[in-house]
Amino acid sequence: MEVKENDINIGGINIHYLSYERGSKRNFILLHDTTQTSASWAGIDALRKIGQWGYNVYALDMPSFGKSDSNFQYNFIGSPSKGSDLIHDFSEQLYLENIIIVGPSASAGTALKSLIDMNSIIKSAIIIGGLGVDPLLNELNRIESPVLILWGSNDAIVPIEHGMKYHDLIASSTFVKIDGSGHCVQLEKPDIFFNNIKKFLEQL
Repeated sequence: MEVKENDINIGGINIHYLSYERGSKRNFILLHDTTQTSASWAGIDALRKIGQWGYNVYALDMPSFGKSDSNFQYNFIGSPSKGSDLIHDFSEQLYLENIIIVGPSASAGTALKSLIDMNSIIKSAIIIGGLGVDPLLNELNRIESPVLILWGSNDAIVPIEHGMKYHDLIASSTFVKIDGSGHCVQLEKPDIFFNNIKKFLEQL
């Protein structure tokens, strides 16, 4: 089984995404920040590794990034709601449910807003060094689903205190500090990242 490249028309624009499908009823959606694309996940073999735990895995090029077209309607930067709209439409087109969504950095707001808006199909969220969460501070206490918050101890982009604040606001969250890592835990410490993801999944 191989990772495949795909294109889908959503809202009149082309969205490019990678997939590793096992015919499972459980799904992972991997987002990226403003300095990366779906290729960043492929670079650490994330789709295959997570897929082998029994999931279908999808890594999107967000609009205006990678091989996806631009569309202000889905501009996730600074607007978790627009990012959530994209996840809704993507999931609907692919008939996805029972989803775990991963949002590093600027896509963390999208991941959490998607969990808030679509808790019937999105079962859990994992955020990494979360940016773009502040617009949601008054909504975070609505989250009852499991959330994993990963933060590098040496994150120079977003202070670790932000992650601890989100943890305090989300009663169902687990906070893990990754010693020796900066902002991009998944790229800097991939083995530790995968170990924490697997441990989290075992508790769901």
